[in-house]
Amino acid sequence: MKLKTIAALFVMLLLAFNFEVADASSFKEVKVITSSSIEVYEKPDASSKVLGTVTEGTLVTQISEGHNGTFSRISYLNRDGKIVDGYIADIALDDAQYGIQIASSKSGLVVKQTPSLNGKTVATLQHKMVVKDFGSVGNGWSLVQYGNVIGYAATSFMSESKPTTKYVVTQGLVVRNIASPSGDNIGELSKNEEVLVHSTIAGWSFVTTPLYGGYVIDSHLTSKNPAANTSNGSSGSSKPSNGSKSKYKNCTELRKDHPNGVGSDHPAYEKKHDRDGDGWACER
Repeated sequence: MKLKTIAALFVMLLLAFNFEVADASSFKEVKVITSSSIEVYEKPDASSKVLGTVTEGTLVTQISEGHNGTFSRISYLNRDGKIVDGYIADIALDDAQYGIQIASSKSGLVVKQTPSLNGKTVATLQHKMVVKDFGSVGNGWSLVQYGNVIGYAATSFMSESKPTTKYVVTQGLVVRNIASPSGDNIGELSKNEEVLVHSTIAGWSFVTTPLYGGYVIDSHLTSKNPAANTSNGSSGSSKPSNGSKSKYKNCTELRKDHPNGVGSDHPAYEKKHDRDGDGWACER
């Protein structure tokens, strides 16, 4: 096994050391209450003991769904600062809006169970890790999520994302909820699809598209725009319209007609010119 690969695997193990990795069968989500007022029950049954009442706009953690047909198990922080774990009607829940933040503290982003320095530490996320930020809860704390890690982090220890544009070079690129092969599969991307990359760590990039937000293997992305290559003379025919050849002996010859190289959908593309296997031949 190559030294570079061993190093990447070691870093991935370190990333997973300080927090719970998500299991696809128990993937948690932050939801928002849409009903003006609704009760939380001890069991998935409206006749069971009432543990509390939540109002419209309250953020809760959906632990699981489909209990007794119409109930979700949730947890939330009540007005007394205590965590309530119970069941609520599915109809009262909707997806919560979030922003994307980067863990800016080099010592790590500490996630607490409650918004207090005295709260139990749920996880310590590494520098440059991406979190979903569901907004401030006051006193300098924000509700955040990374995979199955949901809790409160110091707002000042996070910074806004400054994404860059990249393109997918592999058809069916899997998007995962954490930077690990064990993460939950939340969707797939098409070849040449444009994505915004917010952060890259241990070979994984957090990307967003109009449909998804999650981690992909960074080596399946490129900064080369395939559309730009098409506009520079690729027509899909065996011979480009600018009179250049469709086959080249080496990259020196190819770059005379295509200074920036060519993508895998170009007639001049050949695997022998694509040494790093990123779907782009003879790039500089």
